[in-house]
Amino acid sequence: MGNKGSFNTSKRRTARAALVLALSAAGAGGFSCAPATPNAKAAPVVKECQIQPDQASTLSARWKLTPIPIAFSQSPGFTASELADMVAAADSWNTFAQSSMNMPLIDYGGDPSNPRMSSATKPTTLCAQGIVQGNQFSGQVVIYAVPRWPYTNLQDAIALTSFCPLPAKPLPTMYMAIMEVNYQNFFTAGKKVPDLRTIILHELGHLVGLNHSCETKDKAGFPNCTSPTLNPAYYSAVMFPVFGFDSSGLGEQKRQLTENDQGRANCLYQPTPSGN
Repeated sequence: MGNKGSFNTSKRRTARAALVLALSAAGAGGFSCAPATPNAKAAPVVKECQIQPDQASTLSARWKLTPIPIAFSQSPGFTASELADMVAAADSWNTFAQSSMNMPLIDYGGDPSNPRMSSATKPTTLCAQGIVQGNQFSGQVVIYAVPRWPYTNLQDAIALTSFCPLPAKPLPTMYMAIMEVNYQNFFTAGKKVPDLRTIILHELGHLVGLNHSCETKDKAGFPNCTSPTLNPAYYSAVMFPVFGFDSSGLGEQKRQLTENDQGRANCLYQPTPSGN
């Protein structure tokens, strides 16, 4: 993928904790990874829960309702081409889920040319509110373009997905989430330009409940991304935690869900979300 990179995951420990998952850019220093291999060809659709023993803890949580409603921030807003890329990423998840589980996972409003927009400001305390009321959604997961990135310890993060889980078995259930895209350090003149469709495809993976395909340090239930014997499927997965750039600063493209991404996602929303 890239030459070097790292990613950080932090947890805000409150009564209702928000889990923050960061997607990093290569170049921050930390580990070497496999050469980038374009995944332009779609993988065969996986229709069963498939999770490898060394990925046992790579399922974060799940929503009790689907499809998950999303909306795009109006101010600061996204361009028409950016909206089209993000909708295409959502459609990739929906195409897979419709084939595998006979349901869509992401609801962006129905019309690809006119996706749902939101004027909501980013909540000050994320987990103090929710978008699930009983057996229906009462709001949307808003995707924000952030021109002033506030996370000083995550400057190399291209995007963040934060969600609030409630204890449940076999997996916690989410009741609130937001997504933030770093427009201070990326996507602007003179900065690296990640492939937005790839980034949102990855972040939507977090939104449905997937963690990264591996971790950059030893952690129980996760493969170590730095291992020389790491399964190549974890490198090629959309949910690999680091994305690289070419010499001109353009980000690599990973626009197709792999079998590893699909198999783990099935474990979230098929009858046995634990994968057992």
